[in-house]
Amino acid sequence: MDFSYENLVKQENDLVFPYFDSEVAYEIGMKLINRAKKEDKVIAVSITVARQNIFHYAMDGLGPDADNWLRRKGNMVYEYHKSSLLMGVKLKQEGLDLAFHGRNPYDFMTNGGAFPIRVKGAGVIGVIGVTGLPHLDDHEYIVTALTEYLGK
Repeated sequence: MDFSYENLVKQENDLVFPYFDSEVAYEIGMKLINRAKKEDKVIAVSITVARQNIFHYAMDGLGPDADNWLRRKGNMVYEYHKSSLLMGVKLKQEGLDLAFHGRNPYDFMTNGGAFPIRVKGAGVIGVIGVTGLPHLDDHEYIVTALTEYLGK
C-alpha cells in the first residue's frame, strides 16, 4: 500500500459513506475481526460516532493499553478530521510535532490506525480504530475493510 501524503488524502476522499449507523459499524467491525482471526493476528477495534462507542472488540492476548492507543489515535481524527496516519505524515513533512500544535502525546498519537467516518453531506461523524499490529498495518486493515464494504 502507498502511504504517501497524496494517496492518504485520496483514500479519505474516496472512502465516504452514503450513511452510517450501528449496523454498518457492526458489519465493518466484524469484517476487521474476521480478517484478523483468519490471519492469526490479534487486534482491538473501536468504532465511535460523536465519541460514543458503538462497536468495540478486543481479542484475547492484547495488553490493557490497547484501549489507550485507540483513544489517542482517535483523538487525532476528532481534532483534525483526518486519519491519524495522514496527520503523522503531514506533521513530518512540515518538520513539526504534536507539541507545535499544543497537543499532549498522552492524549494524541500520529501512528496509523484511526480513520475518519465521513458521510456524504455530513462530513466526519466518527472514527474507526484498529490497534495491535504495526501501525501501517493497522491503517491498511481499515482501508481494506472500507474499500471492500463500499465497493471501491
